[in-house]
Amino acid sequence: MILRRRSLLRVLPALVRQFSCAEGTYDVVVVGGGHAGTEACAAAARLGRKTLLVTHKKSTIGEMSCNPSFGGVGKGHLMKEVDALDGVCSRICDLSGIHYKVLNVRKGPAVWGPRAQIDRKLYKKHLQNEIFNHTPNLEIIEAAVEDLMIHENGHCTGVVLENGDYVSSKTVVITTGTFLNGQINIGLDVRPAGRVGDEPSIGLAKTLERLKFRMGVLKTGTPPRIYRSSIDFSDCEKHLADMPPLPFSFINSQVWIKPEDQVPCYLTFTTPGVDKIVKENLHVNRHVSEEITGPRYCPSIESKILRFGNRAHQIWLEPEGLDSGLIYPAGLSCTLPEDLQSQLIRQVKGLENAVLARPGYGVQYDFVDPRELWPSLETKKIPGLFLAGQINGTTGYEEAAAQGIIAGMNAALQVLDREPFVIRRTEGYIGVLIDDLTTHGTNEPYRMFTSRAEFRVYLRPDNADIRLTKKGFDAGVVSNERMQVLQQTQSSLEYCEEVLQSVMLPPRKWKSLFKMPNSTSTASKSAFSLLADSSIKATVFQLRNLMPDELRCLDGTEAVWDRLVICSTYKHYEKMQTAEIEAIKKEQELVIPKNFDYNMPSLNLSMEEREKLAFSQPQTIAAASRIPGVTPSAVLRLMVYVKQKGHKAPVAARG
Repeated sequence: MILRRRSLLRVLPALVRQFSCAEGTYDVVVVGGGHAGTEACAAAARLGRKTLLVTHKKSTIGEMSCNPSFGGVGKGHLMKEVDALDGVCSRICDLSGIHYKVLNVRKGPAVWGPRAQIDRKLYKKHLQNEIFNHTPNLEIIEAAVEDLMIHENGHCTGVVLENGDYVSSKTVVITTGTFLNGQINIGLDVRPAGRVGDEPSIGLAKTLERLKFRMGVLKTGTPPRIYRSSIDFSDCEKHLADMPPLPFSFINSQVWIKPEDQVPCYLTFTTPGVDKIVKENLHVNRHVSEEITGPRYCPSIESKILRFGNRAHQIWLEPEGLDSGLIYPAGLSCTLPEDLQSQLIRQVKGLENAVLARPGYGVQYDFVDPRELWPSLETKKIPGLFLAGQINGTTGYEEAAAQGIIAGMNAALQVLDREPFVIRRTEGYIGVLIDDLTTHGTNEPYRMFTSRAEFRVYLRPDNADIRLTKKGFDAGVVSNERMQVLQQTQSSLEYCEEVLQSVMLPPRKWKSLFKMPNSTSTASKSAFSLLADSSIKATVFQLRNLMPDELRCLDGTEAVWDRLVICSTYKHYEKMQTAEIEAIKKEQELVIPKNFDYNMPSLNLSMEEREKLAFSQPQTIAAASRIPGVTPSAVLRLMVYVKQKGHKAPVAARG
C-alpha cells in the first residue's frame, strides 16, 4: 500500500502504525535494483510473497556499473551456488556472455574459477525481461527511498519515499550498493552520485545513522573506457576463450553463443611513463590522497604504483559487447583529472594512440558494519530490516548477488513465519562470505577467494547443485523443474559410478586395454578409480566403448562425464574433509587447558590469532570459534591438538 505523506508530515505515529498494518501491504520491499536487489526481489517473489522493488530508474536495472564480466576464482563458486538456489544472474550470463573462460585450470577442479566476459546490453536486456515479464508476485516503481517506517515495537514496517509517499511492508531489504552517501571523485572534482548519472541515497544514510548503526566509509573506482578503434592490438597478447564454453547454470548444457563466435581478450602492460604521471600528479588526485580504505585486491593503478614501486602492471583489454566500440582496461582504475587520464593510457603498450571515451572515476560511499547483522542478513537492531550487497562492505557483482538471494529469501520466510535460511561455512562459499562478514566485520571492501574456505575440496563449483539445491527446494525458493534436473543428474552420477565401481581389473589388464604407465602394484582397481589417473587422458571415452550397453544412457551428456572425473579425483579427499566437518560439529566442546600456550609453532597460528586467543583465554573450542579474527582453520588445528592431548570436555564445562 502506497499512501500520500505530504499532508501527514506531522501526523501522530499511531496513524503511521495503522497504515503499516492495513490490508494490501507488501510482504517484502527491496530498495535498489542492482545485482543484490534483483536477486533479493526475485527470491522473495519465488517464495510467493507480494514483493515491491523500489529503484531510481527501471532503465538501469541490470546495469553492470563497473567491469563487463562475471565470475572468477572464488567468485565463480558464488555464481554456481546462486544458480543452485534458482538465482537469476547465472542464467542471464549464459544468455549474454561473449568470452567464457575457466580460470585456475592448472590447479585442481576444486579451485577452478568459471568466468565470462559479458555483453553489457544483452545482460541488461535479458535481466530486465526476466524481472519485468517472468517474475510473478513482483511490482516495480521508480522512486528514491528517504526513510524507514519503524513500529513502536522496533520492527521495520515499510519505507518512506522522497516524494512523501509511504510504502507499507512486513519486511524491507536494503541493497543500495555504492549509493549510500555516495560521491564521485575525478581529480579534485567531487560530485554527489552513486555512479555516473545517478543521484546518491542521502536520506537513507541519515536514517541508518539516526538508528545508531555502526557505519564506515569505503571507496572503490572504475577504469576509463577506450575507443576500440584507437588501440593497436598487434602489440598485445591475444587470449582466446574456452572451446567449448562452460555454462554457469546447471540447467543449461550450452550457452547462447557459438564457440567460434566468441571474442578474444588482450593482455598488455604499463610502462615507466605511467608511474611518472601518477607520482607527479598526486596533488590533483583527491581520491588517492584521502585516508579512506579502498579495495586491496582490485586497487587503482595509482595505489599499485605507490604500493609496489617500479614494476610493470598487467592491463586486460576486455570488450564491452559484440557491437560495442568500447574497451574496458581492467587493472587501470584511475581517478586523475580527465586530461591526465588521456596522457596516462597512452603510456600503456598498444595504447599509444588510444582515445578516451569516458574517464575513470572513484566512488566514496557509506557502509554498515556487517557485524550488525545476523547470519540471515537481518539487522540485529531492527527486526524485519535486511541488508545485502556493498552496503555490508563487500565488492563485486557476485558477492552482491549471493547476499541478495539470502536476504530476499529470509525476508520472505520471516513473513511466512518460518525459520531463516542459513548456509553454514561448511556448506557453501555463500556461508563463508556471510560468516566472515557477520563474525569478523571488514575494514576494506571484502572480496571472495577460494583461500577463505577451509573446506574447498568439498565446496567445489561442480557440486554446488548437490550441496544446495535440495536445501533451497525444501525452503521453497527452488522450482520443481530445477529440482527435477538435480534428481536426473544425481541419478545419472550414482548409476554411472556404481557401474564403474563394479568393474574391477588388475593393473596388467588395464594396461592391455589402455596406454598406461607400468605399475608395481598387483591390486585390482575399479574403472571408477581409473578416472582419477591424470596420465590417462582418453579413459572416459574408452570406458564408454568398453561398456557401451551399461553406459549407453549417458551418450551425449559430457557434463556428467566431466563431473564423474572430478568425483573420482576428490572421492578420497572429500571423505576426509567431510569427516573433518563432522568432527568440528561434534568436538566443539573440547576443554582448552588454562594458561594454554598459543605461541607453539605446531599450531601455525597468525600473530593476530595468538594475541586474541591469549587475551580471551577461551575455556572451550566453541568459545574460541566465536572470537572475531580467529579463523575456522585455526580452530580446527587447535581442536586437533587439544584432542590429541586427551583434554575431554566434562559435562559441567559446556556452555
